[in-house]
Amino acid sequence: MFGISTSLKEMPENEKEILWYPSNVQRFLKEDFARISNRCDLLINLDPYTDKLFGAREVNELIGVCELLIQRYCTPKEAWMMNQANYYANEPWVMHQSDKRVMELHQFLELLKRMCIASVYQNALICFWGD
Repeated sequence: MFGISTSLKEMPENEKEILWYPSNVQRFLKEDFARISNRCDLLINLDPYTDKLFGAREVNELIGVCELLIQRYCTPKEAWMMNQANYYANEPWVMHQSDKRVMELHQFLELLKRMCIASVYQNALICFWGD
């Protein structure tokens, strides 16, 4: 699980301040993206059983990783998709509802990106607490 903190010893008390890293999202990214590129290793190869404190540089890198993965998996790639029933002209960030895996990935990446940006503004760090 991810959270904003200044150290690994301080976990957020409010459940709303914690972002769970679903194992199926990590598995999907490992299987599909990791074999193509190692640019997202910071997130994809995160050990689910250990704790990690992301420094300021790594938080900025995580923002870039989220943006890269959102662009790769969660945005329409061909112009013909814009004319399809699953494209929302007023809300291009909304994905087709039938692909649950992509929806869950998109939601996780957006929330992690927002958390990272919030930590930059709060002058705090991102912590990952493993199982």
